[in-house]
Amino acid sequence: MAKQIWTFLVLAFAFSWIIWFTALKFGAAPGTGEYTLAFGSAGPAFAAILLSRTRAPCSDRRSSLRLLSLVLFWALAWSVYIENDSLRGVHPSSQTAYRMVVGLLAFVSAWIISGSFSRDSGVRQLLDTLLSPRTFVWPCVGLLFFPAILLIPAAVAKFFGGALALPPHRDSPWSYLFQGTIALLNALLFTAILEEPGWRGFLVRHLQKKFSPLLASLLVWLPWSLWHAPLDFSGGVGRSLMTYVQVRLIFLIPIAIILTWLYNRSGGDLLAVALFHAGMNTFPFVLPYATKMLGLIFVWALYVVFSQRMWRQYSSPMGAVLAEG
Repeated sequence: MAKQIWTFLVLAFAFSWIIWFTALKFGAAPGTGEYTLAFGSAGPAFAAILLSRTRAPCSDRRSSLRLLSLVLFWALAWSVYIENDSLRGVHPSSQTAYRMVVGLLAFVSAWIISGSFSRDSGVRQLLDTLLSPRTFVWPCVGLLFFPAILLIPAAVAKFFGGALALPPHRDSPWSYLFQGTIALLNALLFTAILEEPGWRGFLVRHLQKKFSPLLASLLVWLPWSLWHAPLDFSGGVGRSLMTYVQVRLIFLIPIAIILTWLYNRSGGDLLAVALFHAGMNTFPFVLPYATKMLGLIFVWALYVVFSQRMWRQYSSPMGAVLAEG
């Protein structure tokens, strides 16, 4: 198990960092060729897929759906990325090259999603719950977690005259809804789906064979936070040491714990944790919230640690799933 974990980390870091450092070297930055940086985000998913291959074929009819799902999700991903950039005011000088590269990036996302229909049984087991969750209850929890934790305290704060952080002004509620939906889909297709098969689908699953959910969360938190370093220190949250400490070294701890809790409670559904991840990257920028109330995330993390006794070895029905592979 230790060999698989270390191999996963080496592959994920190498794939992502080589792409990021190369793109940064050639001038990629927010608003300028940033779509090339997005390829690096697929490092965790690619590493997990590579290590999950068993070469044992699946011969059922679902395998025939892979090409169809690949085409449909490619079209969706390509359209979402183009529209999201347009809404953000990003207009690359070379439209032809831009659309071709985005098309390739969309193919990467669609290829990972279509792995739910892979002929390889190990890859299908890893990715199956992206499209076929065991229940839709927990994906809904993942999707609605941040709207709830942002809007409910915001309504209370507004009632008592408290200050709120507000999203950029739009012409109508429909504009808010449309831009928010596109931003959420963009975060889902080009961030969460490129990361979560690796961090939760592979790493948490394997760590919990030996460690408690709490310790597994912390063992994922450290490499997950360090993995972002090339982006963080080239114009991201690393521009300020205090911001970096707050976002990567502090804020990600309860997030990692909540994601492990959500992954376990959902029975290992990648869709649930992917929607949570996408919501984390989207809703604070499109919904009003009371800044101080973000501390509720720490409260919820403490609640799930104690209510689920996450310091104990995991032994729920999910254990059968974790024992596979």
